[in-house]
Amino acid sequence: MWLPVSTTVAAALWVLMDTAFDVGGASSSAEDAALEVTFSERTRADWEKVWHQESHSRCRDKLIRHLYWACEKDIYRISRRNDDYGGGNGAVGKRANALPFLARWTISKEQAQSFLRTRRTGKRRSGGSITAECCTRVGCTWEEYAEYCPSNKRINRYRK
Repeated sequence: MWLPVSTTVAAALWVLMDTAFDVGGASSSAEDAALEVTFSERTRADWEKVWHQESHSRCRDKLIRHLYWACEKDIYRISRRNDDYGGGNGAVGKRANALPFLARWTISKEQAQSFLRTRRTGKRRSGGSITAECCTRVGCTWEEYAEYCPSNKRINRYRK
């Protein structure tokens, strides 16, 4: 059934709908900017508190930005730098101090095994992609986002 509608009414409706979508997008981008500030101001202790509890649902370009934060702030990321090494202690080059120096670099068998990856089955628990897992109503925790980091060198705290 055809309803006669004037072009003025149709144009007014179009402008109204267009404005409504623009306002929603503006509030969304303002919310995203506020989250960026929140994420950048968090300390390591703050990240450790929210890592397993806070969840966010992200899709498309927002998902990519969120993944960046997860990879950048991963509390289980293995760093290649050794910040504990005090370079000027004089122990290097002295044969009498060789064993205590080496003992500092050794770790237990359990700790060594925690660095090894488990064999992946090729399919993650909810369909195989970060979009399938995190672009949902529930979303993902920071830990779940970090599982998708490209250089996934992480300490496995759950293995015994």
